[in-house]
Amino acid sequence: MRWLFLLALLPSVFVAQVNQSEAADQLITADSKTVSGYLARINLDKADQVYEALQRAEAYFQKKQQSNANLSPAVPPIAFVIYGPDVGIFFKQNYTDFKPIVDLAARLSALEVIDIKVCQVSYEREGLDKSTLFPFVTTVPFGPEEISRLLEDQQYEFF
Repeated sequence: MRWLFLLALLPSVFVAQVNQSEAADQLITADSKTVSGYLARINLDKADQVYEALQRAEAYFQKKQQSNANLSPAVPPIAFVIYGPDVGIFFKQNYTDFKPIVDLAARLSALEVIDIKVCQVSYEREGLDKSTLFPFVTTVPFGPEEISRLLEDQQYEFF
């Protein structure tokens, strides 16, 4: 009886893995075109959305490695522009609350897969001190303006 239950779950697990793999395939194909860069699409006020976007970036990187394609130096890391209350994820005093997100972000930043930017207006509004920001995170004066700049001026595409 248990094996029937496991067989019923197996397709949904497989579909989830295939969907993540398909998203990475689409990005690799897009890399063959001229792409200025990618911007992570994240819903505000949902830390789990940041984590899911980081996982997609990791899948993209792993797929590129499996296909023996080097990450093109012409395409910059995937930009993550965080504003609103979620900026708190990337400050040292909140590490214990967001450890899995911060650890994955730090690893992907070290591999130059992503570039995380937090909004100065947002972290000041949250009462956070820039000196406690993790060293792999940079700041931008205003998050929404940076997103517009990347999409319109730099011709980035959503990831």
